[in-house]
Amino acid sequence: MWSIRMQASRKVKSQKSKIKKTLNSQLSTLNSEHISGAEGIYEKSEIQKICEKYIKRALTHSRGKPDEIIITIEKIRQKPKTISLLPVATLKCNSPEKARKIITQKLKSLGISKKAIDNGFAVLNSKKTMRGASLILLKSGARVEPDKERGVRVSRMGIGKAIEKKLSKILSNIVIPAKAGIQTPSDRKNGTDGFRVKPGMTNSRFTRMKINTTTVKEALVLASKAASWPDVIAEACISDDPDYTTGYIASKEFGYLRIPNIKREKKMHGGRVFFIRETADIAGLTAYLEKKPVIII
Repeated sequence: MWSIRMQASRKVKSQKSKIKKTLNSQLSTLNSEHISGAEGIYEKSEIQKICEKYIKRALTHSRGKPDEIIITIEKIRQKPKTISLLPVATLKCNSPEKARKIITQKLKSLGISKKAIDNGFAVLNSKKTMRGASLILLKSGARVEPDKERGVRVSRMGIGKAIEKKLSKILSNIVIPAKAGIQTPSDRKNGTDGFRVKPGMTNSRFTRMKINTTTVKEALVLASKAASWPDVIAEACISDDPDYTTGYIASKEFGYLRIPNIKREKKMHGGRVFFIRETADIAGLTAYLEKKPVIII
C-alpha cells in the first residue's frame, strides 16, 4: 500500500513594516496560501491514476489557481490500524446562525465549555485558513497544537475497496420526498434530511440527495480516524471551498453529522477543530493523526 498526498498553494504578497524611514519603502515577502489538499492510501497499481486525479483537482479548485502543487508518494512500511466508519446523518439547517446553535448544543452535550466552543468558532470563521486542524482543550479552551500557523494535518488514511463500494451504494440511495420541491444545484451539494431507498419506493415520490461524492467520503474517512483516538471528544469542520457550504461535526457519541448552510455561498473562510481532553497526550495525538496509517474496514 502507498500513501499519496497532494498539497496545492499559491504565493501571496504581505507587507511588512518600513525598514527605515529614509528608504521610504516596504519589504514585501512571499507567503504561501492554501488552495487545495487531498490524500489517501492506495495500491501500487492505482498510483498514476490517483496522481492525475489529484493534479486535476488542484488545477480546477474554486479557491483559485495554485503556483505550486506538491505530490508525495510514500510506501506504507508499518501495518495500518483498522477502524470502523462513523455513522452518517444530515441535519436540517437553513442558515449559519442556526448551524451555530446546533453545533453549540451538540458540543455542550459532550461537556465542552462555552469558552472552548467560542474559540473553536474563531478558528472556523477565520479568514486565514490553516492546512491542518486546531487542537482545543474542552474545558479551558486553550489552543495546544504545536504549530498554530500550520495546525495538525490528519494524514495517512484510506478505505478498503469493498467498503468504499458499499458506502457509495448507501450514499447513492439516500433520498428526500419529491414534494419537498425541486432541488437547486446548491441544494444537491448541501443536502437536506435524507433516508435510504426502501422496497416499494417510486422515483416519482422521491428525489436522490446526490451525496455520493469524493468530498463527503474523504471527510468521513478523516473524521473516523480522528474519532478513533480516545482523547478526541469531538470535531467541527467548515470547508474553505467557497462553493461548498455544508460542514459537519463528528464524535464517537453521535457519529458524523452533516450540517447544510453552515456558511454563506462564496465565503472563503473555513477550518477544522478537534476538541480534546484536558489531560490529552498532545505529542501522541499529533503523531497518530499525522503519521499512523489507518484503513477503514
